[in-house]
Amino acid sequence: MGDGMFTKVIQIAFVVKDLDAAVRTYSQVYGIGPWKISEINSKTVDDLYKHDNRTDFSYRVAMCDIGDLEWELVQPMDDASIYSDFLREKGPGLHHVAFATEDYDKSGEALRNAGKMVLSSGNWEGLRFTHFDTEDDLGFVLELFKSPNQ
Repeated sequence: MGDGMFTKVIQIAFVVKDLDAAVRTYSQVYGIGPWKISEINSKTVDDLYKHDNRTDFSYRVAMCDIGDLEWELVQPMDDASIYSDFLREKGPGLHHVAFATEDYDKSGEALRNAGKMVLSSGNWEGLRFTHFDTEDDLGFVLELFKSPNQ
């Protein structure tokens, strides 16, 4: 891979059992918010993949900005996503960290060439995302974003 592949951390995501309860805790106890809640599934995301297979799964996300960092909470809505796998195997907790990169395609290729498997990917409202299996190395899943203007 190489030095300087990532330009900054843009998101930290946690898997939760109950999104509404988690948002209430973050908001009422810690004053963190406001939150935007969305559902991710094959109707809201184009080209939804898990382990290189086009698939259908569903999860809810709540996102808010804390300074320059996006905080994301994820609740799986079925047993088919990488988030439901994570919740079943590990319980709630830190799932992924998303990094900005100068070149999404080049960085993704470098990760694949380094043996990092694509866990899931899709295109949500023009934002392409890919999750890579980096837990053994980093202790979390690595996510790359490609915004529509890149």
